[in-house]
Amino acid sequence: MAECAVYFTKTLAAVHPGKLFHIPSWIPRLSDPQVQFDLDPPSYQQVTAVIRKMEASGSPCPLDQISIICFKRCPYLRTYLTELIRAAWLSGSIPSEWKKACTILIHKKCNTSIPSNFRPITVESIPLKVFTSCLRNAMYSFLTANNFIEHNIQKGFTPNLSGTMEHTAQMANIINKARIKQRSLVITLLDLKNAFGEVHHNLIQSVLGYHHIPNQMNNLIKSLYTDFKTSVITSEFRTHFIPVGRGVLQGDCLSPLLFNMCFNTYIQHIKAEKYRQFGFSLQLLNPINWFQFADDAAVITGQESENQHLLNRFSIWCQWSNTVVRVDNVAHLASKKFYQHLPSTCRSF
Repeated sequence: MAECAVYFTKTLAAVHPGKLFHIPSWIPRLSDPQVQFDLDPPSYQQVTAVIRKMEASGSPCPLDQISIICFKRCPYLRTYLTELIRAAWLSGSIPSEWKKACTILIHKKCNTSIPSNFRPITVESIPLKVFTSCLRNAMYSFLTANNFIEHNIQKGFTPNLSGTMEHTAQMANIINKARIKQRSLVITLLDLKNAFGEVHHNLIQSVLGYHHIPNQMNNLIKSLYTDFKTSVITSEFRTHFIPVGRGVLQGDCLSPLLFNMCFNTYIQHIKAEKYRQFGFSLQLLNPINWFQFADDAAVITGQESENQHLLNRFSIWCQWSNTVVRVDNVAHLASKKFYQHLPSTCRSF
């Protein structure tokens, strides 16, 4: 237990908490929103819709053991929960009791005695789950209505879309076309290290402002990540409450959208005209140069130099955003009629 507590205390500790993330000039500014953010607190109907979509088999938070089934079956509880959510929404502050959670560990690989071989999943109380789901829905509606989020490049975590399957099928088609037509093709596969866990909380605030999210919503998210605590639990032990000083919460309904918004700053950068010419064209227009699978990426170009140029830009973005690429997981695929060596991409990493 002591080793686990020490590991997660270090992993969740804030790094350079005073660091500010000013949006650099090379990231294009988004236009002013044409559709304004709906600041009204969630209605009973909206809260009910969120609850009905939640899986009845979902694990209740060990701190209160309250199951979502209670809220699915009892309209009186939903009414009371709606009043609590509306009060928190209007106050701009998350109740302190909601900001306590438990973290369960999902084994990923190798030795089970090493904490880093597990994926931490945060199990929150039902009120916070419903609250962050309502907040996510409001933010997502605003972002999509104003076309602030790019869906052709980033397919991960997109509602009602099997995006990763689309990207996989499209990439297989590109490889097949290059083979049949004997065209040059260079693909670099990237994996971000602890992508959710490394997101700086001050970066989130800058990114929210970049996407024109109103201050009232910014304050709610800032309140959520201020003094949030979690206790790691297993079948054998439970740690003390550990402050969450960095990262978005894996298992929280809002986290995937926050991560996508952070990465969207880079996507907007490579959408600039001088980078759109890079890539592999299946047609005469709109070459494909980047596939994002949540926190994994595939860089696709027709020339090695173009691939390296995009990787150099990504390296600059990673330095700005405090993001780390797992160099040991970088993979390359190169195909060309006149040479068969692998590219020297990713030198900047």
